[in-house]
Amino acid sequence: MKNIITLLILIAITISCKAQIIAVENFEDYPNELPDGAYIKDVNNVLGKYVGTWKGTYNNKNYDFKIVKYTENNIDLKYKEDMLLIRYKITDSSGTELANTLSLPNSSPYIIFGRYLAKSGGYVLNYQGLNAKCGQNGRIYISTYGANDTKLQLLLMVSGEIYDECTTGAVPQIMPTTSMELIKQ
Repeated sequence: MKNIITLLILIAITISCKAQIIAVENFEDYPNELPDGAYIKDVNNVLGKYVGTWKGTYNNKNYDFKIVKYTENNIDLKYKEDMLLIRYKITDSSGTELANTLSLPNSSPYIIFGRYLAKSGGYVLNYQGLNAKCGQNGRIYISTYGANDTKLQLLLMVSGEIYDECTTGAVPQIMPTTSMELIKQ
């Protein structure tokens, strides 16, 4: 009898755990609140096509993006989430470095971090530039296309929030505010 009760408890725990996995492509179906202990998981590897090094040129600037898949364990909000992180290096046409987040840790506010997979198939990320308090902030939208998803379309939808701590006024955007094309390396 004791073995049967133990077995039933293990089955209940297993079923409970499986019910808490939410595919990343279904994240938008939970607009208000996720169940405690949920795991927003890339069960179908839909984020995999974004992972890698992407390069492109926009407005005489060279962009080098490194995209990785990362699992964040959000203890405060009581869920885990598979997401994309983007680190980048931007140089001007003469090679002068304008911004570089390649060596920053995952916890840095300057790492572009994932929000959700849009129903359109693109991916939405949060962005804070090095001058975030002076308007370099918003959402980055990316989507792949071309044979074998080797091209990436990227653009920044500027929030443009300027905080009281900004004494210089709005600064120019360093990220593309119209669509740019990147090629997978």
